[in-house]
Amino acid sequence: MNKSEASSGPWAPRPADRPKEELPKISVIGGTGRMGVHLCAAWANAGYDVTMCSRKKEKAQDIVDELLSGKGYQKKVTGANAGQGDYCVPPCEAGDWKLRAGDNAEAGDADMIILGTMYEQAWPILETIAPAIKGKGKTILDMTNPFMSRPDGYGAGLPSDGPQAGILIHKEKLGDPTVKWAGAYKHILWTLILPTGPKNPGRPDIEVFGDKEAVDDVVELIYRHGWRPIVRGGLEVSPKYEGGKVSLGKIWGNLKREMGKGEKLSVGW
Repeated sequence: MNKSEASSGPWAPRPADRPKEELPKISVIGGTGRMGVHLCAAWANAGYDVTMCSRKKEKAQDIVDELLSGKGYQKKVTGANAGQGDYCVPPCEAGDWKLRAGDNAEAGDADMIILGTMYEQAWPILETIAPAIKGKGKTILDMTNPFMSRPDGYGAGLPSDGPQAGILIHKEKLGDPTVKWAGAYKHILWTLILPTGPKNPGRPDIEVFGDKEAVDDVVELIYRHGWRPIVRGGLEVSPKYEGGKVSLGKIWGNLKREMGKGEKLSVGW
């Protein structure tokens, strides 16, 4: 999609391409999970400097080595989550990728920190790196889904007497006014994310919300790996766009926007 098409539809304006050296460096907490591995490959292929983070660096290093060999990464998921979808990054030339492995402590070195774990695991990790990031103007992309229930027990929801969005809770707990927050990729299934773009090119749209500076970076990120961003608003709208919160009103709203505005949200769940 070109810039004129973006300006005539619901999609965010596409920023001018800039050299890879000027792009923010990315770290992915939860980088060895299914979503993390698929996005690390996609973002590295789009020209970003990406660190795949894990509790144990060795685990991330094994995956990074396989991706950088050009073989992609395939792994069968077993246990409680078997049947939900496996790791299935296809082979892809990776000779010019800037992809490395790191432990969670190294995540704080990046310009953009991705929260890609289960919601319940995100804050304990973020809390440990907080001293390294506070006051430094980082961008945090929160992909966690507190309402996306899983067979292994994660995604049980949030207390009804508090904020109904994980990103709002994380922002409040971190308490750093220099951090800029964005939410995105809430409804995208990892099996649809290829290094070269969406597996289903007919549904390439991703919803984005948050602080403007962070949203701008995420809009660029989404465009660069072959998808289309639709900005829904600031952090105040985040409870409406948490994954797993399905309602007839939301489904009907999506259908109306698809028919009236041409939106093609990637329906992964």
